[in-house]
Amino acid sequence: TGPTRPPVLLVHGFAQNRYSWHNSHRSWTAWLAQRGWDTWDLELRGHGRSRKAGVSGAEVFSDYVLDVRLAAAALPGPAFWIGHSLGGAALFAAAAEMSTAAQVAAEPLPLGIVGIGAVYSFAQSNRFLKLLGQITHSFRDAPWMSAVQVRTRLAGRLLSRIYGVSDIAGYAFPISGWWPGSIEPAVLQERLELGLDWTSVKVWQEMARWAATGRFEWDEAWSQTDLPLLVIAGDKDHLMPPPDAKVAYARSGSRDRTWQVFDDWHHDVHWGHLDLVLGRLAPIHVWPLVDAWMASRMPR
Repeated sequence: TGPTRPPVLLVHGFAQNRYSWHNSHRSWTAWLAQRGWDTWDLELRGHGRSRKAGVSGAEVFSDYVLDVRLAAAALPGPAFWIGHSLGGAALFAAAAEMSTAAQVAAEPLPLGIVGIGAVYSFAQSNRFLKLLGQITHSFRDAPWMSAVQVRTRLAGRLLSRIYGVSDIAGYAFPISGWWPGSIEPAVLQERLELGLDWTSVKVWQEMARWAATGRFEWDEAWSQTDLPLLVIAGDKDHLMPPPDAKVAYARSGSRDRTWQVFDDWHHDVHWGHLDLVLGRLAPIHVWPLVDAWMASRMPR
C-alpha cells in the first residue's frame, strides 16, 4: 500500500538458484517486496527455471557476468544489486565492466552493490579450500573436465537427511556452509533440497584458478569503480572468511563503502555462509541493515 521503491536485483551463488533468497518458512524476497522494493530474483543461466526453459549452463564465469548485465538492462530502472557468494563476484565483475564502458554502452549503473559472503579473493584464508583449488587447477588442461555439468541437489538432499551430523560438523569441517544451530532444521532441509542446483565444472575451474593464483581478473577495473558498496561477512564463514571477503571492500574504488562483520558479540550468534541470508536471526540483524543502507541511498 506504500510507495514503490527502486528495483532490487538478487543474485544467487555457486550451484544455487532462486531458493537462496526464498523459502516457504522464510523469504527475504517477500520481505523486501513488502517494504516496497521492486524485487527481482535472477537465476543465472542453467540454474533453476532457466534450465527448465531450455537454457544450457555457463561455459565460463563471464557468462554469469553477462547475465547480470542483461538482467540489469531489462529492469524498469537503475537497481540496487545484492549478491551472495559467487553471485557477489558476478556483481563486482559486472559493475567493473560497466563502469569502464559506461559512456559507450550507456548501461544503467547500479544504485549500490551489496556483497554477502561474496567471492572476490577466494580461498586465500582457508587452507583446505585453497588446496582443493590448487589440485583442481593442476588438471586445468584435462579435456574431460571442460564441458561437464554437475547436479548438486542429491548432495543437498543427503545433507538435509543427516541434519544432526552435518550441523555439528560445522564446528570443525573446513567447508561447512552454515554455523551449527543458525538455521532451523525445517528451513535448512528445504533450503538444501531445493536450493542446490546444477553447475559447470568449467566455472569451478576458474574459481580454482583464483584460489591457486590469488588473482581476480576484474581487480584493476574494480579498483576504479566508484559505486556505493556494502560488504557483509560472517565471523565463522568457512567458505568466505572475513579476511577474504574484506578484499572486495579494500580494493574497491568506492568513496562510499561499508564493511560489516556479523559475530556473536554484536549479533547474538556466530554466523556462517547460508545463514547470512536465511538464518533464524537474519531477519533481525542482516535484512534490516541492508534495507536501511539501500533506503539511505535511494535517489531523491
